Amino acid sequence: MPHRRCRLSRRVAAIDSVISAFEGAYEVLWTGSKLGFGDVMAVIAILARLALAAVCSGLIGYERESARKAAGLRTFTLVGVGAAVFSIVSIIGFEGPDQSRIAAQIVTGVGFLGAGAIFRDGAFVSGLTTAAGLWVVASIGMAAGSGSYLLAVIGTGVTLAALYGLRAIDAAVYRRKVKSRARLEVEVGDVSKLEALLKFIKRVDPDAEQLDFKRTGENSGMLTLDCKLSDVTMLSEMLASHRTVTKVEEVPPRYWPQGTGNR
Repeated sequence: MPHRRCRLSRRVAAIDSVISAFEGAYEVLWTGSKLGFGDVMAVIAILARLALAAVCSGLIGYERESARKAAGLRTFTLVGVGAAVFSIVSIIGFEGPDQSRIAAQIVTGVGFLGAGAIFRDGAFVSGLTTAAGLWVVASIGMAAGSGSYLLAVIGTGVTLAALYGLRAIDAAVYRRKVKSRARLEVEVGDVSKLEALLKFIKRVDPDAEQLDFKRTGENSGMLTLDCKLSDVTMLSEMLASHRTVTKVEEVPPRYWPQGTGNR
């Protein structure tokens, strides 16, 4: 009997040690209260946070990669992991207001990085969605690095829903715009009279909009106009009769920038 009691007590002690280990793992992984490099469980917590940041940011980066953007899978993954590393370093190495100061610097740094993804060609702007994605990925990396796993997962889900779900709406808006609008390329022989030409266009068609203007020579240029489809014939004929204009061509929709111009 004493022997059985001894074995039972050893089993109870072993179960208690396992439960304590799980409680410690939960405390480290979820709250980060013991985060440091001296504890094996803390190292596991660090790996878990970095892995979550890499997976979440990689999923968003894959969407940008599939859209054939310059900043894709690798760029987004690196930004997310980097933000997570900075967040972990702020928890381990600093106390008090210094932790929030590092987080603020992450936001500023990613802002400069995102600005490099934005390009403008005349009236057309591209890269805004990619830049916004980098900004969101940095915030998800910070959430994972600080131990807010649920926030990182939910943020990733909402971001992917916006990128994939709103893409269909974006395409529908683009198709509707193609059916109701037209674009003209107007060769201007004397750019010094461009302002007078624009006033003439507004008198002929008040709804016409200037999209772009590029110089093609020392005193010549190419003007791109957007107008209603119902007015394109009339506007083309009026422009062709203008003495400043040397050539007028309608641009087929397949040569228009895809989407809303800011993807």
